[in-house]
Amino acid sequence: MPSGISDLTRPIDLRRRALRRRRWIVIASVLAVVVLIVAAVQLIGYSSLVAVREVEVQGAGLATPAQIRTAAQVPEGTPLARVDLQQVGDRVAALPPVAEVQVHRSWPHTITVVVTERTAVLQLRNGSRYLWVDAGGVVFHTSNRVDPKLPTALADQGNRRLLTELATTVDSLSATLRTQLDHIEAPGADRIVLVLTGNRTVIWGNSSQSAAKSTVATAMLATKATVYDVSAPDHPTAK
Repeated sequence: MPSGISDLTRPIDLRRRALRRRRWIVIASVLAVVVLIVAAVQLIGYSSLVAVREVEVQGAGLATPAQIRTAAQVPEGTPLARVDLQQVGDRVAALPPVAEVQVHRSWPHTITVVVTERTAVLQLRNGSRYLWVDAGGVVFHTSNRVDPKLPTALADQGNRRLLTELATTVDSLSATLRTQLDHIEAPGADRIVLVLTGNRTVIWGNSSQSAAKSTVATAMLATKATVYDVSAPDHPTAK
């Protein structure tokens, strides 16, 4: 009997020791992972080994790379992981020519800023200067020279609604109207007037039904007149 009992307890004791070894292996593995995570956090979050050494700018144009870097305010030496990308993007987006901005980390040492600039659809004449306006009615650039590719308008640069109405109107103009357009006068959002070459005018009204107004006005140019009124495109007049 004693011999039988000994034969049974030996395997049980071996299994217990194996379980204890496995538990220690698991505990050691978990501790090793924790140590690695802590080391990685320290390396990424605080080490100069992965710090900012460069701010790369893509898509610069009216806003120069230097201006974008200055606006971004990313100090060299800041750990890459600790740079607030949202704040960097917000600061760059405040530059007038910037329509959209994306900011991301390019490991191990670079913050990349990708900008999309606004597109001018018209220019406001302001004395000897010309202010570029985008489709949303935002004035984003001042030039000392007229751009022959952009329609010119006379309007209040501080009236965002009016500028948006003008942008919508300009976007609808046919090639014929654009070719014959001298400038646009807009004392108010409901009083847009196209001034054509040859001392002719097109009373446009506001920007509603602009596509229809453009079609009607283009067709009416075949009629000799000095004033074309398409403010109500279903009932146009010419005189």
